[in-house]
Amino acid sequence: MQPGPNYIYKTPITGALVKVSSICSGNTFGATFWTDGWHEAPMLPDEPWLQLHPITNELFWTDECEKIDSELPWEADEKYVDVPFAATPTLKNYQTVLASGFASTPKKERYIRLRYWWAANDPVRHEEQNASFPPDHRENLQKLRALLRKSDPNQRLMAAEISRELGDFDKATDLLNFPFPEKYAHSVERISALIEERDVRVREVI
Repeated sequence: MQPGPNYIYKTPITGALVKVSSICSGNTFGATFWTDGWHEAPMLPDEPWLQLHPITNELFWTDECEKIDSELPWEADEKYVDVPFAATPTLKNYQTVLASGFASTPKKERYIRLRYWWAANDPVRHEEQNASFPPDHRENLQKLRALLRKSDPNQRLMAAEISRELGDFDKATDLLNFPFPEKYAHSVERISALIEERDVRVREVI
């Protein structure tokens, strides 16, 4: 992995400065992939669109911030030494965003609902004891599925996985009946096998 510049942003509501890291290049060596589309890749860090200021707790979209400056991570500018790095929002943050209308476009709503799905799956994904879903988890999945374009192979595969996790196995099977490009073949096979097993949990793609 090759890191890119740290960008210095001014958040749109409070005007607080925050650093957002970037990468120039990365790879998926050693990555773990999951049926809901999430992956954990040591050499390809996540670059969230919605982020959280760790001091002011302001949620902000990076495309709605004013870019003040940038610095190379190995040549950090002393004038920004006290500027904190942005944090990744939590499940509760995503719930707040959906309740407040902060997702102002269909694309941003789809992004938030996808991230909410991933965050809700994390306790199950990591086999935490007494893992449970938030009360509106199913509603979020149903609304996310409705936002997905079934003509797009990636979004159609997501819709199939959502249907499987909802226990709507016939719908999931119908969505998998599609000429997916070859790169999706392994995921399609894995999800199809889980449908046959009547399994509704998020699973590693192995």
